[in-house]
Amino acid sequence: MKLTTERRALLAFAISMLMFVAYDALYLGPKMKEQRAKHDAEAKLKAQQEAAAHPGAQTDSSLAGAPATGAPANGAFTSPDSLGERPEKKVIVTSPLYEITLSSRGGEIVSAKLLHYLTDGKPVELIPAGQSWSGRRMLAVSLKSDTSTLPLDGIGFDISSAGANLQDGSRIIITGTSTADVVFRAQTASGIIERTYHFRADEYQFDATVRAGDAVLAGAQNVAWTFGPGIGPTEASVQDDYMAFKANALLGEEFHRKRPAAFGRQQVDKFSGTLSWATLQTKYFLAALYPDEPTRADVEMTGVKQQHRVTETVSVPMKTAASELKQSMHVYMGPLDVKLLAAKGVGLERNVEMGFKPIRPVSSAVLWSMKKLYHWIPNYGVVVIIISVLTKVLFYRLTHKSFKSMKQLQDLQPQLQAIKDKYSNDRKRMSEETMRLYKEAGVNPLGGCLPMVLQMPVFIALFNVFRYTIELRGAPFVGWINDLSRQDVLFHLPFTLPLIGNAFSLLPLIMGGAMFAQSKLGGSPTGQSSTAMPAGFNTVMPIVFTLLFYKMPSGLVIYWIINTGMSVVQQYYIHKNHTSTPVAVVDSTPKKTGGAKSKRS
Repeated sequence: MKLTTERRALLAFAISMLMFVAYDALYLGPKMKEQRAKHDAEAKLKAQQEAAAHPGAQTDSSLAGAPATGAPANGAFTSPDSLGERPEKKVIVTSPLYEITLSSRGGEIVSAKLLHYLTDGKPVELIPAGQSWSGRRMLAVSLKSDTSTLPLDGIGFDISSAGANLQDGSRIIITGTSTADVVFRAQTASGIIERTYHFRADEYQFDATVRAGDAVLAGAQNVAWTFGPGIGPTEASVQDDYMAFKANALLGEEFHRKRPAAFGRQQVDKFSGTLSWATLQTKYFLAALYPDEPTRADVEMTGVKQQHRVTETVSVPMKTAASELKQSMHVYMGPLDVKLLAAKGVGLERNVEMGFKPIRPVSSAVLWSMKKLYHWIPNYGVVVIIISVLTKVLFYRLTHKSFKSMKQLQDLQPQLQAIKDKYSNDRKRMSEETMRLYKEAGVNPLGGCLPMVLQMPVFIALFNVFRYTIELRGAPFVGWINDLSRQDVLFHLPFTLPLIGNAFSLLPLIMGGAMFAQSKLGGSPTGQSSTAMPAGFNTVMPIVFTLLFYKMPSGLVIYWIINTGMSVVQQYYIHKNHTSTPVAVVDSTPKKTGGAKSKRS
């Protein structure tokens, strides 16, 4: 039967609808069902986690992730004055080093300012402002049994110090070597819950203790300490600070480290072992938890890649004595200072970025030398110049031989070119004749690379020191160079350039000029003779290095300027006093004997 146009169209429509229904039934429907089930499961899990973290709190999607203020559930707290409904009170502990604000709501830390370190003229604040993305606050605590968890977040504690009750806004000031205890106490129907902080005026470390009657949570065995929202960005360059965010834990001999970027769909990673310490770090600051001695622990790292956030929860066993549960942790909230961290004797100094393992001893030696010099010359810019000069003196003989070798290579260029022309069709013979020429002239073709190779560990060590050590943070030099750990900015351009941005930096341009002068004298950043490089190589390299160094720490650029400038002077005197010794190209081809007739060309 012959199909009309209308019937063909109708048949095509019917087949299309059939295919659509089949696609929906066999693929799209199950796929959407799977996604709905996954979404429902995730929503249910999130609700369970929020309920566990903040029992009794009402759910409000606009406040998702904010600390709950409701009273703990399960009827554990039945005092007439509901512990969960008490107004929040805050007290401030101030020492010459820090200002820490604690809340009666859960006995947690809501602010930690470091008074010796400034950002934009204000003390560094370690605790992120606003609602906590994790739903918990700094040093929030939960009691845990095999079957249940009791967060203390919603409890309204009474606060006292030295036996006196504290009101909202109370301030405790400690100086010299004095100490202070702040006690958070709640009387419940099942027993007493108490949190105590022991502060020292002359240390960034303090002690935190939780104590509870064993009837407060039947079968309680562990206490979970959390860093809550973690540490927020503290630097003017927020994106640069984000790059250094990490969660770390030392469990036995295993060192676990995770950056926010490592968290994708899986936002939680769990580890178990013998805990030495657990830490969160930014570029220059550290929050650490560690017990009196290594103990069994479960560590949970949580991160959100898009928000550059990372936090940590540490669960450790509680000690039971006389119907009482108790557990204490040492807490450090302060600078990533190698000396301060090493003094704790638990290896916290491993959190300071010192480069790869082979480079760390060099980085430590460079930092030690700089700190010793700074003791006598209190300007790290001057210290950098001295380190640059000392490094140049240390490698003087090697660089002298290197520059001399490069000059000799320049003198040999006519002979080398003659060899290339003569043996252009015989690469093996060309290589043999070239090496013979080097040997007769007493030139090492790789001699120019050696000083550069030997100086690279020092350069990398300096990079680590300038970029990650707290000593260089905010260290001024002269004029507009007010922070050796950051790019020098003379002024800002009214427009943005690719790779450069809108900040005008003078030091990288000076460095590029010095490198260009070096190339004109026959040297190069790679330590090779300019004549051995491809055409235009030594013109392009100063530009490449200028762009590469443009946003690097100004202290590092100063080091490279001094090093390059001294190299230019050294090369100038070598060229001035150098006398060329021409070496003839000798044909070392064995001549035939025995009466053989030579062919005429």
